[in-house]
Amino acid sequence: MKSEQIQTKTEKDEMLLRIARHLILNASFLTDLGLYHGKMGIVLFFAHYARYTGETIYDEFAGELLDEIFQEIHDEIPINFESGLCGIGWGLEYLLENGFMEGDSDEILFEIDQKVMEKDIQRVKDQSIKTGLEGIYYYVNKRLHSKNRNKATIPFDRSYLEDWVEIGKKFVVPEDKVLLSDIIGELPEGDSITEWQLGLERGCAGYCFKKIIL
Repeated sequence: MKSEQIQTKTEKDEMLLRIARHLILNASFLTDLGLYHGKMGIVLFFAHYARYTGETIYDEFAGELLDEIFQEIHDEIPINFESGLCGIGWGLEYLLENGFMEGDSDEILFEIDQKVMEKDIQRVKDQSIKTGLEGIYYYVNKRLHSKNRNKATIPFDRSYLEDWVEIGKKFVVPEDKVLLSDIIGELPEGDSITEWQLGLERGCAGYCFKKIIL
């Protein structure tokens, strides 16, 4: 029985290594910077994988991808949670919260917070997590309860927070937080990892998360 457990662990680690190498070769070519399908989700995987393996090379690659995200963010990127600023910001708070990076989240996320406040949430009819109010809510809520921000200030202005109070009268406020398992969903289909998506949702990064974290 013990030998079977060792073999299973070896096979798992070999699969994780294959996928990690596949991601290193291909992740930089992604144009999607977001949490579900893009670079932000892959950063989260490599941060955990570096901790899992004890290999700094994976932490360095996560840092390189993060630098690419900051360099490639543009004015046309959406606000949403799936592929936009709210998901990217949520991912950065996740890294801070779990000790993968250090810093004042108010400084790191200042520009994202400002862009998020430009969205008139009272006019948003979409209530979904990926592209609507629920996803924006998860980011705003995570920012307000961040352990890595200056508690003497609030990252959003009074008018914006008052809009959320008004929305709460007609919008069913979701759970306080979203879990990575909610984002990952089902495992990718097919036997060849080269045919899988790269990101968290039904992709390579999500598959690895389920194997080492969830």
